[in-house]
Amino acid sequence: MAKTLRVIEPFLIMEIGDTFEYDSDDKMYVSQRKEEYYQNNDSTIGEIKSIYSSDFRISVEYAKELVKEGCLEEATEKTTANSFVNIFDEIDALLTKYTSQLNTIENDMKDLPACVRVERETVLQNMITLLKHLKSLKK
Repeated sequence: MAKTLRVIEPFLIMEIGDTFEYDSDDKMYVSQRKEEYYQNNDSTIGEIKSIYSSDFRISVEYAKELVKEGCLEEATEKTTANSFVNIFDEIDALLTKYTSQLNTIENDMKDLPACVRVERETVLQNMITLLKHLKSLKK
């Protein structure tokens, strides 16, 4: 497995784009996050300071399962020579992905409230519409 894993499907508290780094001391993949907020008002509230820290660890076995399920992918370093991406190939890949998700939405979200399913369906339909429009601009 790679040293770095990237989230490609949200799970638990993880969001798309978050990463896990392998910690050889603990033999686990670790995702750390620290966010700080500071505000100094002249109002009656005064100074506000907030710090949020999280340390999320998963075993190598669980990481392998998440890769199999399509939630994680092994992150590879892209060199500048290999960084070219044909935008229309990417559009086609996303169209396939979103159409597949739209076709299986009933089964995938059967245990969730109807409003969540409708929202997801609307987002997928809008993304598909946008991608089809962008693809139509190809000369």
